[in-house]
Amino acid sequence: MTKLIGLTGGIATGKSVVSDYLRQRGIPVIDADIVTHQVEQFGTPGLSALVDHFGQRILLSDGTLDRQALGHIVFSNPADLKQLVRTIDPFIRSEIFRQLDTYQNAELVVLDAPTLFENGYAHLVDEIVVVYCDPVTQLRRLMKRNKLSIVNATKRIRNQWPLQTKCDLADTIIYNSGTMTTTLTQVDRWLAKETK
Repeated sequence: MTKLIGLTGGIATGKSVVSDYLRQRGIPVIDADIVTHQVEQFGTPGLSALVDHFGQRILLSDGTLDRQALGHIVFSNPADLKQLVRTIDPFIRSEIFRQLDTYQNAELVVLDAPTLFENGYAHLVDEIVVVYCDPVTQLRRLMKRNKLSIVNATKRIRNQWPLQTKCDLADTIIYNSGTMTTTLTQVDRWLAKETK
């Protein structure tokens, strides 16, 4: 029977590093961020639902989603962020289940979801792995990666559950404040236990 692993962490904690490595090791990964992009593409019911709520201001001139405009709206107002999740989540959930069906013969499948807890996916998985890094490293990485000011980066971090809360609920914690080698060694150790 397939074991479903929930892989999560905070924004810019290095979850994608772990996710990419698991893919390289041949583990099927369903990436909730990629799924979100898929269900928000031009012409999809998901994008139509977003436009119904947030209006044309979230679209670029070619009719595709302006992620920057939407991000600015939802990260400035918690009520709008909740509405975004309520609007798009049914489409995301449906696609995740569709992809899960294609991996029925796999021993392990990973659901890579930054908001595993926040959006109510934790109860779907058999085990939870949290990728952790210290708050200073997280803030620095996010500012650099997304070209954000310290104020905007902090706002985005605060829109997620505290990392410590996620760690308290995890079955396994991968510490990712050090070198890539140290991080991936922890992943190898965890994987060895899961697949023996």
